[in-house]
Amino acid sequence: MRLLLTRILLKLLQIPVIKINEKRTRIFLWTICPQQGFIDYVTKRDVELLRHIGMGVPREEYLTLLGQRIELGLLLSEAKKAYQKVEKERQEKIEALKKIQSKDNKG
Repeated sequence: MRLLLTRILLKLLQIPVIKINEKRTRIFLWTICPQQGFIDYVTKRDVELLRHIGMGVPREEYLTLLGQRIELGLLLSEAKKAYQKVEKERQEKIEALKKIQSKDNKG
């Protein structure tokens, strides 16, 4: 019921939806993934969150920290996925060019 009321309220308010440029996002994620600094940051932040959780915190804070840890993992996963996708596309283009060059050399 609460979700339904929220949706109705949002439609009535006509809050504009932010348009995200997927290409720019993919380029950003692709460029940060192979950088050791990004990997080090993710590792450091994950250890900090685990250390904080391990000290014993109230339930509310535990859920917040757990959510941050999950979000960090999702960021790393998205960056890896974008990197792999771009690298796969790059390899396919290289293979296509090699095939074209080999045909030109034969003919």
